[in-house]
Amino acid sequence: MKNYIVYFILLLTLVLTGACNNEWVEEVYVQNVGLKAPVNSKGVTDVYLRYQANGEVTYRLPVIVGGSTMNERDLDVAIDVDPDTLIGLNEARWKQREDLYFQLLDKKHYEFASPTCHIPAGECQGLFDIKFKFSGLDLVDKWVLPLTILDSDSYDPNPRKNYRKALLRVMPFNDYSGAYGATNMFVYMMDNTSAMVSSTRTLHVVSENQCFFYAGVISEELKDRDKYKIVLTFNENGTLTAEPADPTNAMNFRLIGDAPTYTTSMSLDEVTPYLEHHFTTIYMSYTYDDVTTYEDKDIVVPCRAEGSMLMERKVNSLIPDTDQAIQW
Repeated sequence: MKNYIVYFILLLTLVLTGACNNEWVEEVYVQNVGLKAPVNSKGVTDVYLRYQANGEVTYRLPVIVGGSTMNERDLDVAIDVDPDTLIGLNEARWKQREDLYFQLLDKKHYEFASPTCHIPAGECQGLFDIKFKFSGLDLVDKWVLPLTILDSDSYDPNPRKNYRKALLRVMPFNDYSGAYGATNMFVYMMDNTSAMVSSTRTLHVVSENQCFFYAGVISEELKDRDKYKIVLTFNENGTLTAEPADPTNAMNFRLIGDAPTYTTSMSLDEVTPYLEHHFTTIYMSYTYDDVTTYEDKDIVVPCRAEGSMLMERKVNSLIPDTDQAIQW
């Protein structure tokens, strides 16, 4: 009886070992091509790119060959725009709030150096160059360039969607853009003495030395948020030029007192000396009208905002590329 048990165990071991070996052989010799663009909690890949003087910057998207063996062939991987994937993401995430949808980046704002990415034999990665043209891009909306690897007989695209496709959310930045702590920017409605505050105000890029933000405590998800855009120009003498982006100035934006100002400073981290802390502080006072809270367009709510906003940007001085050195 004991012999039967021993024989059974040996037979089971041979079967399992053979199955594992077959899977290992398949893994070794099957190679898939994918895009290196890990998604975040919102289902997209944030791509931070410094705004240049001419508004143009090139992003190099890694294209990788996966598998347990080295690529032995010259590959030309065809890549194209994939609007359908973006449509599916928007419908799943935002439902009926179409004003919050990720928007397809217009063709005038990007250019492919080539329709294919060349990966030579002996290499497992290539770079697909995309020239972004940020001039005139309004960041009231969230812009995404959805890409996919096209089918071909010369290579096998990775079957997993998150590897075959890339949803690149372009995030241009300059020295002054980013999330500012706004708990010291006090907002008063009409003659009310009790202040409202917003935890943060985000400054979005307009140009190399310009940013915009939304007035007071206006939400970034408000349908009519574009009516409340305030554009700041950071002058070299430390002053700010502030003006409404809306030429009709429907919110009746006005500055109070002296021109707004800003300061910048930098300090080294006490624990990690290679880590730099860059601070930008904005001081300003202004009034505006809330013109969208009530359905009756004749009802406006005068508001006053005064105080300061502070941004801290952490930079790793050991990394030469600015977009990589900043701890986003």
